[in-house]
Order: sequence, then structure tokens, then C-alpha cells
Amino acid sequence: MPENINVLVPITYVYKNRVGQFIEKFIKGLSQKKILGVKCPKCKKVYVPPRAVCGKCFSRLDKLVEVGQEGILENFTVGHVTIDNGELKDAPPYILGVIKLKKADSAITAIVKGVEPNEAKPGLAVRAVWKEPPEDNFSSLDYFEIIRPSAKKRRR
Repeated sequence: MPENINVLVPITYVYKNRVGQFIEKFIKGLSQKKILGVKCPKCKKVYVPPRAVCGKCFSRLDKLVEVGQEGILENFTVGHVTIDNGELKDAPPYILGVIKLKKADSAITAIVKGVEPNEAKPGLAVRAVWKEPPEDNFSSLDYFEIIRPSAKKRRR
């Protein structure tokens, strides 16, 4: 019986891709440390990242609005691997969270830091952490960190 052999062929693609007017403006906003969404003129839902059509009432969307940089961890998963140039690699446990930002009706996905995976739970407050200096791409929003209650709030 022939032996199975796994061969990894690393491939690097360099390309430019137009992402559309809304995502382009979203990325520009990130480079200015702003998180932009789009607001439906009919039902008033705010979607982050922006999209062209409302998921609730199917209205055409065109009004960009800035949403909050703080929000709530709605849900999460714990990752143990990463993919680098097509190769699966072991990684220390990390949290990939689903985050609902203030003034937004939809959620975004991002890395969450500041809590151990076994202590993470839905409902934790988070805030955006930015790369310095921010760049003109998605990675300007580096991750979200858990907001710890202040000592004053704990004494109440």
C-alpha cells in the first residue's frame, strides 16, 4: 500500500482588491481611531462594519455614523491555533470575541485581551485598543481589552 505524504507548498499572493465604498470608509475611519457604522434611514438600525442594505427592512443604506469604542462581549471562542502562510501552528490560547459596540445594533469580531480564557464570559465590558501609529488598514484596531471595574465602583 502506498504511503501518504503531506507536502506544504507556501504561496504568497500580492494583490489589490477594491472593497467597496463602505468598507473603504470604514478602514479610513480606523486609521483615524474611529469605528464607523451605517444607519438605516427607515428602521434606524446601525450596522458595523457598514453595509449597503439593511438586514431588517432591506432599505438602501448611505448614512455613515461613528459608534462607540466601548461595548459588551456578547460571545466568544478560545483559539489554540493560527494559520501562517497556509500552515497550521499551535498558539497560546487566545479569545476571539463577538462584540456589540455602543450605538451599534450589530456585532463585530475581534481579538479580546485582558482576561484569561477560563474567566471570560458574555457580558464583560470591553474597549478598543489601537496600534500606534494607526495604519490605513484593518489592523489599526489592534484588539479589544476588558474594562476592569475601578476600585471606587467595587466599594459601592
